[in-house]
Amino acid sequence: MDAPTISRTFAPRLAMTLDVLAAEIELAGARCIFLDRVIGEVMEKLCESERARLLEGMHGVDLLAQHLTSLSAFARGLSAAVPEEATVAVGGALSEVTLGALVERMTAGLGGEADDADSADAGDLDLF
Repeated sequence: MDAPTISRTFAPRLAMTLDVLAAEIELAGARCIFLDRVIGEVMEKLCESERARLLEGMHGVDLLAQHLTSLSAFARGLSAAVPEEATVAVGGALSEVTLGALVERMTAGLGGEADDADSADAGDLDLF
Protein backbone atom coordinates (compact mmCIF):
# COMPACT_ATOMS: atom_id res chain seq x y z
CA MET A 1 0.00 0.00 0.00
CA ASP A 2 1.06 3.55 -0.57
CA ALA A 3 1.74 5.91 2.29
CA PRO A 4 -1.20 8.11 3.18
CA THR A 5 -1.29 11.57 1.67
CA ILE A 6 -0.91 14.61 3.89
CA SER A 7 -1.84 18.19 3.01
CA ARG A 8 1.27 20.10 1.87
CA THR A 9 0.14 23.02 4.04
CA PHE A 10 0.11 20.96 7.26
CA ALA A 11 2.36 23.08 9.53
CA PRO A 12 2.76 22.00 13.16
CA ARG A 13 5.07 23.73 15.62
CA LEU A 14 8.72 23.19 14.73
CA ALA A 15 9.60 22.08 18.28
CA MET A 16 6.90 19.40 18.13
CA THR A 17 8.13 18.29 14.70
CA LEU A 18 11.66 17.87 16.01
CA ASP A 19 10.39 15.92 19.03
CA VAL A 20 8.41 13.57 16.78
CA LEU A 21 11.48 13.09 14.60
CA ALA A 22 13.59 12.36 17.70
CA ALA A 23 11.06 9.77 18.88
CA GLU A 24 11.19 7.98 15.52
CA ILE A 25 14.98 8.01 15.60
CA GLU A 26 14.82 6.51 19.10
CA LEU A 27 12.51 3.78 17.82
CA ALA A 28 15.00 2.98 15.06
CA GLY A 29 17.75 2.83 17.71
CA ALA A 30 15.67 0.42 19.79
CA ARG A 31 15.29 -1.79 16.74
CA CYS A 32 19.07 -1.77 16.35
CA ILE A 33 19.47 -2.92 19.95
CA PHE A 34 17.00 -5.76 19.27
CA LEU A 35 18.97 -6.73 16.16
CA ASP A 36 22.22 -6.62 18.10
CA ARG A 37 20.74 -9.02 20.69
CA VAL A 38 19.51 -11.42 18.00
CA ILE A 39 22.91 -11.39 16.27
CA GLY A 40 24.56 -12.14 19.62
CA GLU A 41 22.27 -15.13 20.16
CA VAL A 42 22.99 -16.49 16.68
CA MET A 43 26.70 -15.89 17.08
CA GLU A 44 26.89 -18.32 20.01
CA LYS A 45 25.83 -21.14 17.69
CA LEU A 46 28.49 -20.52 15.04
CA CYS A 47 31.96 -21.95 14.69
CA GLU A 48 34.88 -19.66 15.56
CA SER A 49 35.74 -18.74 11.95
CA GLU A 50 32.18 -17.56 11.24
CA ARG A 51 31.92 -15.65 14.51
CA ALA A 52 34.67 -13.22 13.53
CA ARG A 53 32.69 -12.03 10.50
CA LEU A 54 29.47 -11.74 12.47
CA LEU A 55 31.28 -9.86 15.25
CA GLU A 56 32.17 -7.20 12.69
CA GLY A 57 28.46 -6.91 11.84
CA MET A 58 27.57 -6.58 15.53
CA HIS A 59 30.01 -3.70 15.85
CA GLY A 60 28.32 -2.04 12.87
CA VAL A 61 24.87 -2.42 14.44
CA ASP A 62 26.18 -1.04 17.74
CA LEU A 63 27.71 1.95 15.96
CA LEU A 64 24.42 2.54 14.15
CA ALA A 65 22.52 2.50 17.47
CA GLN A 66 24.97 5.06 18.92
CA HIS A 67 24.65 7.18 15.78
CA LEU A 68 20.86 7.17 16.07
CA THR A 69 21.02 8.04 19.78
CA SER A 70 23.22 11.03 18.98
CA LEU A 71 20.93 12.20 16.16
CA SER A 72 17.94 11.94 18.48
CA ALA A 73 19.72 14.01 21.13
CA PHE A 74 20.59 16.59 18.47
CA ALA A 75 16.96 16.82 17.30
CA ARG A 76 15.74 17.18 20.90
CA GLY A 77 18.36 19.88 21.53
CA LEU A 78 17.15 21.79 18.48
CA SER A 79 13.56 21.36 19.67
CA ALA A 80 14.42 23.03 22.96
CA ALA A 81 16.19 25.90 21.18
CA VAL A 82 13.59 26.95 18.60
CA PRO A 83 11.08 29.71 19.32
CA GLU A 84 7.73 28.36 20.56
CA GLU A 85 5.76 30.06 17.78
CA ALA A 86 7.91 28.68 14.94
CA THR A 87 6.06 26.33 12.58
CA VAL A 88 7.14 24.30 9.58
CA ALA A 89 5.17 22.88 6.65
CA VAL A 90 5.77 19.13 6.84
CA GLY A 91 3.31 17.78 4.25
CA GLY A 92 5.83 17.76 1.42
CA ALA A 93 8.49 16.03 3.51
CA LEU A 94 6.01 13.47 4.86
CA SER A 95 4.91 12.68 1.31
CA GLU A 96 8.47 11.47 0.62
CA VAL A 97 8.28 8.85 3.39
CA THR A 98 7.35 5.47 1.91
CA LEU A 99 6.45 3.55 5.09
CA GLY A 100 2.74 4.14 5.68
CA ALA A 101 2.79 3.31 9.39
CA LEU A 102 5.69 5.73 9.91
CA VAL A 103 3.78 8.53 8.18
CA GLU A 104 0.71 7.77 10.27
CA ARG A 105 2.66 7.73 13.55
CA MET A 106 4.40 10.98 12.71
CA THR A 107 1.21 12.66 11.51
CA ALA A 108 -0.62 11.59 14.67
CA GLY A 109 2.29 12.79 16.81
CA LEU A 110 2.09 16.15 15.07
CA GLY A 111 -1.63 16.43 15.72
CA GLY A 112 -2.72 15.90 12.12
CA GLU A 113 -4.77 13.38 10.21
CA ALA A 114 -3.77 11.28 7.22
CA ASP A 115 -6.12 11.39 4.23
CA ASP A 116 -5.97 7.58 3.89
CA ALA A 117 -6.48 5.70 7.16
CA ASP A 118 -6.51 2.23 5.55
CA SER A 119 -2.73 1.70 5.52
CA ALA A 120 -2.14 1.39 9.27
CA ASP A 121 0.77 -1.08 9.18
CA ALA A 122 1.92 -0.80 5.58
CA GLY A 123 5.63 -1.32 5.23
CA ASP A 124 6.65 -1.42 8.88
CA LEU A 125 8.54 -4.36 10.27
CA ASP A 126 6.93 -6.21 13.16
CA LEU A 127 9.35 -7.41 15.82
CA PHE A 128 8.20 -10.26 18.02
